[in-house]
Amino acid sequence: MRQQSERNRPDPREAETRPIELVTENGFAILRLWEIDGASPPPATTYIFLVRDSENREREIAVEIADDLFLQLELRTRGRVLSGNSYWICCAERHLATYLWETDDYPPGDRLSVNQLDPEDVMSAIRWQSG
Repeated sequence: MRQQSERNRPDPREAETRPIELVTENGFAILRLWEIDGASPPPATTYIFLVRDSENREREIAVEIADDLFLQLELRTRGRVLSGNSYWICCAERHLATYLWETDDYPPGDRLSVNQLDPEDVMSAIRWQSG
């Protein structure tokens, strides 16, 4: 019996190498392209995600954060969330997921711009740990 339960356990090494995958309620899967490539997170203001729809069609979607949002949030968080902080990856990913859920389609031109922060963005940033 013990052998069977050990075979059903996920391999921890596989979990370490698999990219984070966020799935929306309407079936879109969002993957961090740099994790698929085994690269470091991008330091820039544009994040590229691989998005797969429910029919397994894939597109690379660029999510760009407006420059002025970095300064706004740096002031609101008293310097805890700076431009290179991992918070911005999650913010871009959340805005993309919201867009895909609300429109049930890819953004035009495979690009999405985040030009303002909503209250959830601000509250999340205030609670965000350094990193």
